[in-house]
Amino acid sequence: MFTIGTFSKLAKTNIRTLRFYDEIGLFKPSRVEDNGYRYYSMEDFNKLVRILELRELGLSISEIKQVIDGKDLKIALQDRLKVIENEIKHSKDNLILIENIIRQIDKGEYMNKYQAKEIVLPEIKVYYRHGIIENMSKLFEFVLEAGQECGKNNPNLKCRDYCYVTYEAPEYQEKNVEIEYLEAVEEFGKESKNIKFKIIPETKAISVDHKGPYSKLRDVYAFALNYIKEKGYTIADKPREVYVNGCWDCESEEDYLTRIQIPIK
Repeated sequence: MFTIGTFSKLAKTNIRTLRFYDEIGLFKPSRVEDNGYRYYSMEDFNKLVRILELRELGLSISEIKQVIDGKDLKIALQDRLKVIENEIKHSKDNLILIENIIRQIDKGEYMNKYQAKEIVLPEIKVYYRHGIIENMSKLFEFVLEAGQECGKNNPNLKCRDYCYVTYEAPEYQEKNVEIEYLEAVEEFGKESKNIKFKIIPETKAISVDHKGPYSKLRDVYAFALNYIKEKGYTIADKPREVYVNGCWDCESEEDYLTRIQIPIK
């Protein structure tokens, strides 16, 4: 058996970590004397080596606990692999973004990458669907279902070339996102469980186009809000996100085109 000091030196792990692992139930010594002295066996050493190896691979303490409690190691490593793959994708996206920004700086375009247009959005009749989606990856599915339900009950309804999404919650949401999808139509049709009709009044608005991933929409909002402030306007209604190009017709997120329209007064 090894004392905690000897065990610490052999395992290249400080005593504070060993005591912490003991306290949280991750790794306990084989024997604890009445005086509190901890003693570790060779089996303990092998177990600690495995724990430290999993920590080096990036598994959290809770994930390592699950493995120790019987979770299949292969499944745990596959889960970790997915996380790493997502991190690599995110890093590659950031690499592309940084390269683009450097090119824009070289051309003197970075500070002027957005342009605001003051427009008048005419009064329109719309069908709309109000609901909650699990996350933003479910948006396109939500829109398709709205179109299918409306078309089923209104096969002869003519739509106009304008649709958008508004966000209905009082704060930003990553999960259980409350949204409303609206599409302009020539006339009112038959309502159903999820599909309703209404008139959207004419309004003046600021319109700004954003080309790139949705994760960077905050940049265009910052630009638009500063423009509104500088011009002395105030926001009159919820911003509209018009998805001109997206996953349905683009292979790369860099080619997505989103038009932000913010009603003003």
